[in-house]
Amino acid sequence: MWTGKIKLRIHSLAGALIFFVIGSGFNPILAQVNKTQPNILNYVDSTDLIQVIRRNKAAKDAASGVPQKGKLMYFLVPTIGSNPLLGFFYGVGFTGAMYLGDPKTTNVSNITSSISLTTKNQIIANIRGTIMTNDNKWEMLVDFKYADFTENTYGLGSDYNQPIQEGWHIGEIVTTGIEGSQPLEFNQLRFHYTALRAIGNKIYAGIGYHLDGHINIKDLLLDLEAPEPVITSHYGYSRLNGIDPTGYRTSGTSVNFVLDSRDHTVNTYSGNFIQVSYRVNSRFLASTTDFDQLYLETRLFKTLSPSRPRHILAFWGIGHFILSGEVPYMHLPFNASDMRNRMGRGYVAGRFRGPSWVSAEGEYRFPISRNGLFGGVVFGSLTTTSRNALQIFDIDQPKLNLFEATRPAAGFGGRVMLNKTGRLNLAIDMAFGQNGSRGFYFAIGETF
Repeated sequence: MWTGKIKLRIHSLAGALIFFVIGSGFNPILAQVNKTQPNILNYVDSTDLIQVIRRNKAAKDAASGVPQKGKLMYFLVPTIGSNPLLGFFYGVGFTGAMYLGDPKTTNVSNITSSISLTTKNQIIANIRGTIMTNDNKWEMLVDFKYADFTENTYGLGSDYNQPIQEGWHIGEIVTTGIEGSQPLEFNQLRFHYTALRAIGNKIYAGIGYHLDGHINIKDLLLDLEAPEPVITSHYGYSRLNGIDPTGYRTSGTSVNFVLDSRDHTVNTYSGNFIQVSYRVNSRFLASTTDFDQLYLETRLFKTLSPSRPRHILAFWGIGHFILSGEVPYMHLPFNASDMRNRMGRGYVAGRFRGPSWVSAEGEYRFPISRNGLFGGVVFGSLTTTSRNALQIFDIDQPKLNLFEATRPAAGFGGRVMLNKTGRLNLAIDMAFGQNGSRGFYFAIGETF
């Protein structure tokens, strides 16, 4: 009982610390955003890739940069690569943006989706986005995913309890074998939907439903029949907590509060996004276990030059805490478990997992060419996860507190403006973590 209270206090203090740190240096944005936003809304880069490719006056006139209600701005991007577990994979990614109301009073809505197939008959498909209705009366967050997939897992905590040599990866796809990883094969379904109603000036409140399921789990390194049985972290953790290691699901509802003063949901020049989400997962809703969790997220943006607002200092912070109950292994908080799986560039998604996860990332964005076609970023991040003591069979892992092991990463990237009206840009990032971990990221839109 007392242990639970202490944990709750630690989590609460950690969350308060995040907001204190976030608020201490960036509060001027809240006061200035209404003053600078008219200039930012009127700012449009002088060219984009569409104009460069077409090179004709009609195309330039059509791409004047003036937002229009109901006009779809979109791009398709091919994906291709290889993976020792998946074989050769290929697919396509789609990003679209549209104003569902008057652009002067309505923020842009955006949807990203992708589908990838592999030569081993596996598939990954997802749809994610933010929908803003007319005059920003409603804000809706959607995150749907289906995967027949093989994913590397690495045990719990952000220390090097397991000696693992890191390697290259492209986004979530590991492109080289990693010694010490524990691959799982599974079918995954995710359905997250949150509806928020404006209750004040840029303040929203609402509820959400969240379903996560992993079924047909095959633990590829598990071998209970060997003379010296091989016990994986996933199997040991699941058995210790009374959870079937071959499949489980999490189903719950959330209460959410959001402050969203961003001038743009795809490529923000100024404003803030702060979300507080308390989620209750219940067997009553067909969840495998009962547990409560708290999710905190903050994104802050400060324009350094109103005349050229693409000079931006940006900050991103996430805290995800399990407050009570037993959580299925794959549903524990982990690095890059944000909606777009982007937090913590430099480490593959899911590299660090545990009952508490905190990450913070800072970025400087800047234009390179005067016409706005090319831009760049430099960034750095810190990630930490906790671990409860685990002792089962030959697994003996000590307790690890949050912030006891912190993982840094840093990197740089380039930007190409694809569509200046929707601020859709091509993002190419290179990131470096510890122990040889390196990541290459290719996407449409800013990381956050």
